[in-house]
Amino acid sequence: MLSLSKIEALFLVAFFLIASNGFSQHKKYEDAMKNTIAALDSAKGTGEYKKVALGFEQIAEQEKNEWLPYYYSGICYVLIALEKKGKDTDTWCDKAEYFSKKADSLSENNSEVKVLKSMITAARISVHKAQRGQKYGAMALKLADEAIKLNPKNPRAYLQKATIVYHTPEVFGGGGKKAKPHAELAVEKFNAFKKEGFIMPHWGKPRAEKLLKQCSVPAETPKK
Repeated sequence: MLSLSKIEALFLVAFFLIASNGFSQHKKYEDAMKNTIAALDSAKGTGEYKKVALGFEQIAEQEKNEWLPYYYSGICYVLIALEKKGKDTDTWCDKAEYFSKKADSLSENNSEVKVLKSMITAARISVHKAQRGQKYGAMALKLADEAIKLNPKNPRAYLQKATIVYHTPEVFGGGGKKAKPHAELAVEKFNAFKKEGFIMPHWGKPRAEKLLKQCSVPAETPKK
């Protein structure tokens, strides 16, 4: 993992590229994105995710017609939301949702954006599982299925579906056993996945592999 100082150094490079000639050349946009994505790949925790999100927002200010900076900002904020509890989760989900809508407006019917929307919807469940579980769980699963339909090769769509099923109570058709086939398919898709370019979404493989291992662990027998 990169140290915080190295992450900050990546931001300095990205900021210089953003400020230089207003992104007159597309290469400057791509270089700034590469530096900020590298920071995201190594980021951990709310503080670092916030810094990375702001980096993507600065890029979006210069390149208002590009969906990726908005998408990555949304990813950063939903990752923060997943670390929070109670109403704080909704606050960060709201920020993530704002950027997901911006990305959606620039790239309609985008499988990656559907995954982001599914992640946001699923994250909201933790605020009150009893009240929100059934409604938001169904919505999140629907969005994951739409992401798969839009791009059957997108491994993150299968990962998101596996994650939703895994965290759904067994009484409602979820749990590790039900999620395992989806997790296996996610890992299979990641193994076959070919990046279209460094700035395109490529995250998720370690998460899929970890989830598959969790799905493979037998459930504990309730103590009598």
